[in-house]
Amino acid sequence: MNGRNRKRKEKFADLLLDIVKYIITAGLLAFWFSDLSQWVWSSYVLLMVVLIIVTTGALYLYSDDQVNNK
Repeated sequence: MNGRNRKRKEKFADLLLDIVKYIITAGLLAFWFSDLSQWVWSSYVLLMVVLIIVTTGALYLYSDDQVNNK
């Protein structure tokens, strides 16, 4: 049971990191293909907050998994 739960956490962490990559890609594409004057500072802040939260969650799951492996 413990090994199964660990594998689920690892897969969920991988999924969260994939989501971060997709958000970064979408942000960069939107930045390149739009006029810079249309972007307000809150767009950047919101994007960064979402990236930080999701990355922190994924790294927490990875670190929790590595602690349980020892």
